[in-house]
Amino acid sequence: INPTQVKELLEIKETQDGIYFGAAVSLMEIDALLRQRIEQLPESETRLFQCTVDMLHYFAGKQIRNVACLGGNIMTGSPISDMNPVLSAAGAQLEVASFVDGKLRKRSVHMGTGFFTGYRRNVIDAHEVLLGIHFRKTTPDQYIVAFKQARRRDDDIAIVNAAINVRFEEKSNIVAEISMAFGGMAPTTVLAPRTSQLMVGQEWSHQLVERVAESLCTELPLAASAPGGMIAYRRALVVSLFFKAYLAISLKLSKSGITSSDALPPEERSGAETFHTPVLKSAQLFERVCSDQPICDPIGRPKVHAAALKQATGEAIYTDDIPRMDGEVYLAFVLSTKPRAKITKLDASEALALDGVHQFFCYKDLTEHENEVGPVFHDE
Repeated sequence: INPTQVKELLEIKETQDGIYFGAAVSLMEIDALLRQRIEQLPESETRLFQCTVDMLHYFAGKQIRNVACLGGNIMTGSPISDMNPVLSAAGAQLEVASFVDGKLRKRSVHMGTGFFTGYRRNVIDAHEVLLGIHFRKTTPDQYIVAFKQARRRDDDIAIVNAAINVRFEEKSNIVAEISMAFGGMAPTTVLAPRTSQLMVGQEWSHQLVERVAESLCTELPLAASAPGGMIAYRRALVVSLFFKAYLAISLKLSKSGITSSDALPPEERSGAETFHTPVLKSAQLFERVCSDQPICDPIGRPKVHAAALKQATGEAIYTDDIPRMDGEVYLAFVLSTKPRAKITKLDASEALALDGVHQFFCYKDLTEHENEVGPVFHDE
């Protein structure tokens, strides 16, 4: 079954309190709609939308975002997924469905503490299908930010990532509720409920940061034998990313007039900013040759590399673009018309009798080793 052809998985519905995206809606479609609503709706309602757009910028490459979907992220359950911490911290509501005893049953699942039960496992039953995800609008006293640390700024998997969702008491900097989710610190995306509970009722200040840093180190330990290595660095990243979130939210509180303009020291304000890639520029340096130098003399004259223009413009030529030649044959997969069916017999005689059909290939044409199916066997 191709999930991108199931209409129930491609639904997009806007509700009073947010937007519902089908599980198979591509990340680029989600990004495009969220950007539109960010422009149209009040800033206080679109902070989760903005956080999602910011994280999607660093999510793989554009060609991957064109086909990847949130449903795949959630159900795959990678411990270093960039979107799962955002959805977990936001407490996203998932809609799942199953077909039991001839009846379609739907239920809502909260994506938060306890959702991931183990490495690439979650509370959604094996007979259930994830239909979609609901993105709620934020409230005026709610702020949500997410950050990622990788070896490269773009198109790279995370070493550690984090999302912090905090709601303050009305028009104050007293924490009313907070949820923090981290990736890269366990076999699953993990939350820090004990540290979050410690922060409730506390003032959003540097004193709180010190207590949180100590608590996070205790609540999110990392064994020396943890896969991925860099144990000390990853533990430091948890505290560093929280501190960056603290600075970003503090700056927003200051701009909103909740706290004074000098609440955040000038030397710390840059820590609240994200890196902006400068516009790329190029130049070519070469010396001018004398006007009386013979045209056939190449010494000192600039020569353009034969493939330079193609390499710089990203031109790609695919086999489908090659002009058709006489006598060519084409390969096509024969797909089953029934899902999850057992193939009891193969008879290609009718197809082979058609004009232009030259050959039929099946498992009998493969050796035992060529027909192996399953995960890759890693060597030493």
